[in-house]
Amino acid sequence: MVVLLLCAFTSVSCNSQQKQSQAAGTRVAADGPMVDKAKDDIAGLVRELYATIAKKEDDIRRFACQRWWNTVEAVDKKDAELEEIGFFNDDLWTQMQDDIPDDFEVRDIEFEQIDVGKGTALIGFVLWSPVQTIRQKFELCREDGDWRVHNIIRLRTDFDGKEEEVDMMKEMLSYLADTQGGTSELTYANMEGIYDSLDEDMNSESRFVLNADGTASWGMIGSLHFTEYTYTIRGHTICLKPKDVDSEEDCYEYDEDTRTLKNEQGAVYYRQIAD
Repeated sequence: MVVLLLCAFTSVSCNSQQKQSQAAGTRVAADGPMVDKAKDDIAGLVRELYATIAKKEDDIRRFACQRWWNTVEAVDKKDAELEEIGFFNDDLWTQMQDDIPDDFEVRDIEFEQIDVGKGTALIGFVLWSPVQTIRQKFELCREDGDWRVHNIIRLRTDFDGKEEEVDMMKEMLSYLADTQGGTSELTYANMEGIYDSLDEDMNSESRFVLNADGTASWGMIGSLHFTEYTYTIRGHTICLKPKDVDSEEDCYEYDEDTRTLKNEQGAVYYRQIAD
C-alpha cells in the first residue's frame, strides 16, 4: 500500500521530469545566463545543505522534494517495526555512522546533466570533513520554483577496485516492496548483495559479497585481501565453500525480517543498502 501511494504521488511530482531527463542522456545544455544561474543556485543549495547539517539544525526538509521525504518517512516507519538494524544503517546525507562533525566542505562540483526547461539536473561532488571524505551524486528537480534534491546516488568501490553506483531512491522503494509476513523463496538473484558484520559501535567490520552467479567473497573492511567462495541455497540457508580449498561449508540462516545472515557460531551479517 505504501509503495502504491508513493507511485501515485509521483504522477504529480518532479519524478516525471526526472525520467524525461534521464532518457535524454547526460548531455549538459548549452551555456547561457539561465543555465549559469541554475548552476549557481544548485551549488549554493548543496553547500547550504551541508552547512545546515554541520550546525545540527533540523530544517533540512527544504533541501529535498516532497517525494523524497515521503519515501524516507515510509522507510523510517518500516524500520521502526524491526528489532534489528533496518534500511538506514548510516546517515542518509553523510554516510556516517557516528556523531556528525561540525565542519563540512563541498568540493569539485561537476554538472553531468542540466536542463533548465525541464527543471532537472545531475551533479557529482566530493564531501570533505575531518572524519571522512566521500564522493556521491545528487539528482535534482525544480519544485515550487526552487531546486531541490530528488535522489542520492552513492558511489562505492568493490573488492576489485571497481566503482559502483547505488541509487538510493530505487533501493528504498525496493525495500518497501519487500514481502512482509510470510516467507519468499531465496534465489541467487534476490540474495545478491553486500552483507556486513558490525562491531560494538555498529561500524562495519567484515563483509560478504554474494553474486548472482553463485560466487561470493569475504574480507575485512579496509583490507586488500579477500577469500573467494561458491555458495548454494537450501531453503533459507546459504552455504559457502572456499574455492580451490578442501574445507567444510559454512552455512548461514537468512532472516527476511532482520535481513541478516547468521551461522551456528553466532556470527551475524547485516544486509546493506545495495542489494
